[in-house]
Amino acid sequence: MACPVCGNAESRLFCTAIDRVRRRTEPVWKIERCPRCGFGWTSPTPSAEETAAFYPADYFGDIQRTLDDYLSGRLRGTRSWRGSTEKVRLVERFARGGRILDVGCGDGKFLWALDGKRWHGTGIDTHRATLSVVRARIPELSLIEGDLYSAELAEGAFDVVTFWHVFEHLPDPAAILVRTRALLKPGGWLFISLPRFDSLQAAIFRRHWYAFDDVPRHLYHFSKASLERLLRGAGFEVRRHLLFSRLVNFHTLKHSLLNWCEDRFSTRAVYYSLKPLLLPFVLLEWTVDRYGILTTVARKPPPSRQDARL
Repeated sequence: MACPVCGNAESRLFCTAIDRVRRRTEPVWKIERCPRCGFGWTSPTPSAEETAAFYPADYFGDIQRTLDDYLSGRLRGTRSWRGSTEKVRLVERFARGGRILDVGCGDGKFLWALDGKRWHGTGIDTHRATLSVVRARIPELSLIEGDLYSAELAEGAFDVVTFWHVFEHLPDPAAILVRTRALLKPGGWLFISLPRFDSLQAAIFRRHWYAFDDVPRHLYHFSKASLERLLRGAGFEVRRHLLFSRLVNFHTLKHSLLNWCEDRFSTRAVYYSLKPLLLPFVLLEWTVDRYGILTTVARKPPPSRQDARL
C-alpha cells in the first residue's frame, strides 16, 4: 500500500515479527517501511475488531496487586512508580497545571502520580475490565471507557493530552492527531512517547527489537521525521524531540539483546557476557541521535495577539 504519511507508493520489507507477548510463533507479521519518510506499518494491518482479540486479559499485569501497593504506599518505592513520576516531571517542564487527558490510561498509574492541587486528570481506555477494577478501588478517579472520539470528551477542554506508548496502537494516526488538536485548548500541550523506528536498536536487532514484541498490537512504527510530518500536518507546532525515558530506553535495549541471545543461542548465558556493552551502546545512541525511545512534545498554537483583542 502507499505510505499513509507521505504517499510514497514504494515500501520495503524491514523485517518480520511474531507475537511474543502471547508467545505465538504463528502468524508471522511483516513490518513494512517507507524509504522516503521512514514510517512503518504492520502488514496485514489488523482491523479494530481483530486488534481487540490480541490483548490478553493480563496485558496490564496484576491490577489488584498494583492497587494494593499504591493504596498501602508500597508502590512509591518501585521502578514503576518512578516511571510515572518521571512523566509528571516532564509534563510540568512545559505546563503548570490544568486539565489533562491520558489516552490509553490502562490502570491509571500516571493519573495517580499527578498532584491533585495542580491537575484535574482524566483517563480514557477501551479495556473495560481494567477500568472497572480501578474505579471500584479509587472511585474519585475520572476514567472513561471508550476511545478518543467519545462524546464525554469536550472539544477545547484540555490543557494537556498524553499518549504514553499508546499512539502506535491506534488506527489512523493522522485522524487521531486532528481529534487531539480539537480537544486541546489553544496553547495546549501534546506529549507522545513511543518506540523509535529509525533507532539504532531497530536497525541492529530487527525482528528481535523489543518494540516488535507487541506486534500486531503495534499497528504503526514511527521515525522522528514521519511523526513530525504527521504533527505538522495536523496543525501542531513541534517543540522538542527527547530521549525520554532513559529508563524505558535501556529496558528496551536490554530485552532486545535478550531476545537475540535466546533466539540465536537458546540460552541467556551469552546475554550476561554481552551485557557490559549496553552502556557504551546507549552512549552511541545519544551521540548519533538515534535512541530507541522517542518522546515528542508539541503544542496547539496559542491565539495570536490580534485574535485575543477580537
